Amino acid sequence: MAHVHILGEITGARGVGSGLTSNFLRLGGGQGLWCRWEICVENNGRWYKKGGAVDEDGNPACVDHDGNPVLSEFGETQVCFCKPGGEALWAHPVDAHYSTTAFRGWPRIMVEVWSQDMGGRNELAGYGISHVPTAPGVYDMDVPLWRPVAAIARDRWWPSGIWAGMKGVFLGIWPRLSAGINPQGICEPSAAKDMIQNLATERTSNEVRSSLETVGTGSVQMTLTVITRGFHKLGPGTNPELDAELERRRKLEQQDGDKDRQPADDWKHGRKRR
Repeated sequence: MAHVHILGEITGARGVGSGLTSNFLRLGGGQGLWCRWEICVENNGRWYKKGGAVDEDGNPACVDHDGNPVLSEFGETQVCFCKPGGEALWAHPVDAHYSTTAFRGWPRIMVEVWSQDMGGRNELAGYGISHVPTAPGVYDMDVPLWRPVAAIARDRWWPSGIWAGMKGVFLGIWPRLSAGINPQGICEPSAAKDMIQNLATERTSNEVRSSLETVGTGSVQMTLTVITRGFHKLGPGTNPELDAELERRRKLEQQDGDKDRQPADDWKHGRKRR
């Protein structure tokens, strides 16, 4: 059985928020950014969770409604106040250990960033998702953020579309996906997760996903260290060192084969080797 260990941190966010909106329309005061995140793995019977966050009693901290441990690893950062469009620093730790017998369902990490004003009111800043790298190593990742637009293109200049845009600019009331990423602190399915992962389920049909219009809102930075073990048992392309050694041996065997065939080729063309 192969193993994947994901270590690192969600470093922070950059480029989130508008200085014009904050300073001139909402009387300044800056913004506080915080983030919900989840490492999601397909529940296909091939992935098993070996380690993750625990509570003060040593029990798994990531559970479902019934208190049972789940495959996903999720958490929430602290609030970092910064200027709009600036850089927020979280340095929030990430640590998850999985074992698997297949590549299908490889871990992905989802993020949901929120902006908090000086009065403690939270508004959606954006969603993002990225695959965890499949090769072992240390990675500095930049995950783009997006959110649904206030009004789709055909309704943008209708009164309802104009009103929706004004509510977003002046009040921070932007459209958001249903339920979000584990808002109650427990792992539960939601339309937001399905939409972020681009999954077609009974909660998110193809028509709903194809009609969703979004706009970029910044990015989240994270540093992840991926440690793998035993993937050479699952086939080629899973262990760079092993693949390099196999390639070296293949070239040596090819060179030896060329040398063995050389005399026969020379005699065949009537050339005697000295």
